[in-house]
Amino acid sequence: MMGRIILTMQTTMDGIVSNEDQWMTLNEEIFEDYLEYYNTIDTIIIGSNSYSSLAQHWQNAENSSADDLERAIAMRINAIPKFVISSSKMDVTWKNSQQILVNGENSMAHQIEMLKNREGNISVESGVRTWQLFIQHDLFDDLWLFIHPVIASQGERLFALANKRFTMNLTSSKTYSNGVLGLYYSK
Repeated sequence: MMGRIILTMQTTMDGIVSNEDQWMTLNEEIFEDYLEYYNTIDTIIIGSNSYSSLAQHWQNAENSSADDLERAIAMRINAIPKFVISSSKMDVTWKNSQQILVNGENSMAHQIEMLKNREGNISVESGVRTWQLFIQHDLFDDLWLFIHPVIASQGERLFALANKRFTMNLTSSKTYSNGVLGLYYSK
């Protein structure tokens, strides 16, 4: 069975997905759902611009986070095979990581289709440009959005490069105690 490609991200009410440190608030409920989610994921895709910060965060969190759930998530993420999309050679040292070298958007689409033909679910973690390219080239099956009760007004918008209409089906929703709304859509 072919895997599903899931875009998961934090966003504001007005669709901003950049500068998360200025508006994102996570809580235990969200961490619990993330742990459950990562237990269903077989592959992670990361954009090259986000690779270093994610690698540093999750490697450190596995050993030094004061939060048990964050440590458990870190252990799971660190164990999952990760593919870093980049147009130039880079140093990839995070455990279970390898680079996918692409020379243009068509090359990226081909590489992603090859990954999708493997069994298992694929989570596309970040960054903004990577998410935008997956949307622009229709390389995803599901969207899991965490919509924070903030209007940021400025920043990069998730659907800025969307070049066609997508009809999605809401398969689940959850309101968290901190006001975040979790919405899971499938095509």
